[in-house]
Amino acid sequence: MRTIPNSRARPSSALLTLSTAALLTLAPLAAQADSDKHRHRHGREYKEQYWDGACKVERKWKRNGDYQEKRKCRDDYRHGYVQVPQPVAVMPAPAIVINPPPIIIRP
Repeated sequence: MRTIPNSRARPSSALLTLSTAALLTLAPLAAQADSDKHRHRHGREYKEQYWDGACKVERKWKRNGDYQEKRKCRDDYRHGYVQVPQPVAVMPAPAIVINPPPIIIRP
């Protein structure tokens, strides 16, 4: 029988140890680079502004849990903001009601 020589050279254990140590050293730095730009302000004051139709809405949350919303509508928007109720599916009453016979126990 013939033995086939390995065509790949195995990396040395020193190189593997060095790369593992570098990875473990640099991993916390990558986690620290998060700039907290994802707009989640847990436990902090937060302010949000956006347009809803012709009205500018400004929402504010405070640290103690208070919430405030202000709406400023343009002059040409005469009717103001009307909140339309959400449609609700009405379920029909059941067609047949079956009552089981009462159980009577006699001595």
